[in-house]
Parts: sequence; C-alpha cells; structure tokens
Amino acid sequence: MKPTNVLIVDDEKVVRHVCQLSLEKDGYHMEIAEHGLQAVELLHQGRDVDILLTDLKMPGLDGMSLLKTVKHDYPHIEVIIMTGFATIEGAIEAMKLGAYDFILKPLKSDQIRMVINKCNEKIRLSQENVALRKANARLRELQVMKEKFIAITSHELRTPVSHLKGYLSILTDQTFETLTEHDREECLRVIHNAVNDLEQIVTNMFDILRLEYDIDFLKKENINLNELVAEVVDEFQLPVRERHLQISIQKFLKNHQVYADRIKVKGMIAELAQNAVKYTPDGGHIDFSIEEEGNFYVINVQDSGVGIAENELGKIFEKFYEVQNSDYHSTSKVSFMGGGLGLGLSLARAIAEAHGGGIRASSELNKGSLFQILLPKK
Repeated sequence: MKPTNVLIVDDEKVVRHVCQLSLEKDGYHMEIAEHGLQAVELLHQGRDVDILLTDLKMPGLDGMSLLKTVKHDYPHIEVIIMTGFATIEGAIEAMKLGAYDFILKPLKSDQIRMVINKCNEKIRLSQENVALRKANARLRELQVMKEKFIAITSHELRTPVSHLKGYLSILTDQTFETLTEHDREECLRVIHNAVNDLEQIVTNMFDILRLEYDIDFLKKENINLNELVAEVVDEFQLPVRERHLQISIQKFLKNHQVYADRIKVKGMIAELAQNAVKYTPDGGHIDFSIEEEGNFYVINVQDSGVGIAENELGKIFEKFYEVQNSDYHSTSKVSFMGGGLGLGLSLARAIAEAHGGGIRASSELNKGSLFQILLPKK
C-alpha cells in the first residue's frame, strides 16, 4: 500500500514542529498548513491527504469549519482534532460531525503517534475491506460465467458431436448400402455442418483469447463496406424467407471504403444480422444502412424484434450472455429465440475496438433493437 499522508494544520509553529518530528519516526509523509484556509487551498490543489490533524482554535477558518468543509468535499479523509481542556466540548462536538478522534494539548509525542497509528490502521482495514468486496464480487461474476460456460458450451458442443456420432454410425453400418443417393447426401451434409459448427466454436473461443491478450491478428486491406453489407444480406435470404421476415438494405449513394480486416468485419456484420433474425418474430423486418458520423462510418442493423430490457442492455456484450435463461438454451442460428455460444457480440465488439472503433446498442422491449458498428474512415 502507498505511504499514509498527513496534513498538519495549526497556527503555532511549535505545535506543527512537534507533530512533524513525532510522525517522521513512523514513516508518514507530511504536508504543513498554518491555518484552515491554507489547508483547503492545498486540498483544492489535489494534494493526496489521508489524515488531517488540525487545531480547533485558529484565525480565519477555524478547525470546526475546516472539518465541515473536508467531510463535505473530501469524505475519505480522516480528521483528528487537537484541543486544550478549555475546548474539550468543541472536540466532542467535532466527533459528532465526523472527526475520528481528538488529542489533548499539551501534546505528547507518544500520544500523537498512538492516535495517528490507530487512525491509519482503520484506513488500511477499510481499504482491505473494499478490495475484498471487489474481489468477492469478481469471484461471483466468474462463478456465474463458469456456470454459463458449462451449461451453454456443453449444449453447443453436444449437438454437433451427437450428429457426428449418429450419422457416422450410419456410414459404417451395413444399412448404408440400402440408402438412396439422396439419403446418403443428407448424411454427408449433416456431418459436414456439424464439423463446421465445431470449427466455428473453437475459432470464436480462440479469437476471444487472442483479443484479450492484445495479440494483433487483423489482416487489413482496403475494403468496400457497401459490398460486405450486401453479401451478408444475400447470405441470409434463405432463413429470412423461411421465417417470413422482410429484410431491406439502404440504397448506397457513395462507396464507403475502409482499411480493415475483411473477414473480421464481415463476421461482425453477420453476427448482428444473425441476432436480428433470431430475435425478430416471424413477419418482422430488419433494415441495414450505412451513414457517416464524424471520422467514422456507422453500419446500422435495425430490427423489429423482441427488444432488450434496459437493465439487460449493459450485459449483452459479456461473454456467454444470453437473453433467455441458459436452462432453456436451444441451439439455432436462425430460429426465433434460438441460442448460441454467447460469444458473438463479445467477439464483435472486441474486433470493432481492435480496428479503433466500437459497437453500441439501443433497444426498447417489444419494439426492436438498433445495433451500430463504428469503423474509422482512416
């Protein structure tokens, strides 16, 4: 931990000197102020102060007024009052206003060190408690993430593995010879799709790991955003027709060229398109457009889907997050409310940020969502 900084405030030079000599032995860092106004000025200058040791009776801004100012503007600073027997009632009143303790004059070196050390121990314990609370909160988050990872990943992996196991057994069985050509092609198609799904899961998890460790894996080139958006829209035509969704794309008035990783950018757009398809009820609509905002191009994906609750909106980019309870997880890339691994949006945001941009989202329950990818023009 950093050394404790003490601000000594007293209009008597002897008192300031006694305090300074007493505390130097215990390794405290000290600031000195001759009156309350000077102490406030030091705090306003941004001086790092943990404990303020002040007299009550001072010209100008007295100790009680200084205490009120410090507790209002700098509540983390502990205040200790120095007072004589004649003003002990004032010291008691100061403690009611938030002072940690008081020291009676004439001052004794051991007394000063004892009170300051007790106060310092309180500060240390408070800092440790805050650190422990943060650590416990983080551990709870990791536990929840682990449980989601186990629940979702096991389902995501089990589905393609089950398909592989089942259809490979057919290929090695004698009944394979009796299957029609169409049935054989269907078996091979299911196996091929299962292998692709497994490969995609592994790739996404590997990409997330590389991005978290700041490993640069972008292969940049000059790309046309108009063409990429159009390609993604074309690839989603089949599921859109099956779900009776309407998909539209803005008529581009100009070419939007960026220097970026073509595969990764297309993957980002496809992820948002896939989410829009999954969370838009049959008969809804999805609209794509590109606009300019300062030094960025903005790719908009607007849907008329189920929307996202305001208290959930800040969580959607977390790893393994799903709108619905993971207990009801259902693997699907295009079915309504179909589940996934929960890495798509997290990975998409990480890729956007790696390009110097970002992703933002706005939504309203039962009215739809708007996701926006921001990519720098240069």
